[in-house]
Amino acid sequence: MIIENIKITINFKEVLKELGFKQVSTILTPPMEKMIKEEIEKAQGLIHPKADFIHFNLTSVTEDTIITDCNALTFKTKYLAKHLSGCSRASLFVCTIGAELEKRIKDYFDKGEQTRAYIMNGIGSAAVEEVANYVNQLIIKEAEKEGFETVKRFSPGYGDWNLLDQKAIFSVLNPPSIGVTLSERCFMIPEKSVSAIVGWKKG
Repeated sequence: MIIENIKITINFKEVLKELGFKQVSTILTPPMEKMIKEEIEKAQGLIHPKADFIHFNLTSVTEDTIITDCNALTFKTKYLAKHLSGCSRASLFVCTIGAELEKRIKDYFDKGEQTRAYIMNGIGSAAVEEVANYVNQLIIKEAEKEGFETVKRFSPGYGDWNLLDQKAIFSVLNPPSIGVTLSERCFMIPEKSVSAIVGWKKG
């Protein structure tokens, strides 16, 4: 299912976390705070959140293998298998904020404005996390309607879940329809994109 009209709010505190500011150890100066807020304002017009997701049944979850009823989709990973233990259904999603913000980051670097580029990069990371949370909440609501509770989302590249499994995820979803493709090394393009699985288990 494609979702395009996603509304998110870029949280200033979440941006600070992405930028590595700690309340005690790092001092946020007034000029820096002003610059960050300026970039957040600019970012509002550069972010175009979209997502694609599906639900399916888990036919088998063993110690190191997850088998689904979705086009023979199978994952070999102990971490994910443990994470999905007890789950009988799951959702897969890919979401993105689009490519425009990353172009602005490149423009800043090209102009030698490294600080603004760094800030905008942090804003992009905070923004795509908000989009992922939005999609996650939609999935939680769908699961609850059917009498399920969900486990935390889990993404390729975490633990022993091989990033190459992105290819399998892209084979059952249609990420290019929301502007997301894979590099040869299975990194998503645009970079500010998230893929994840959310397990469902009976409450």
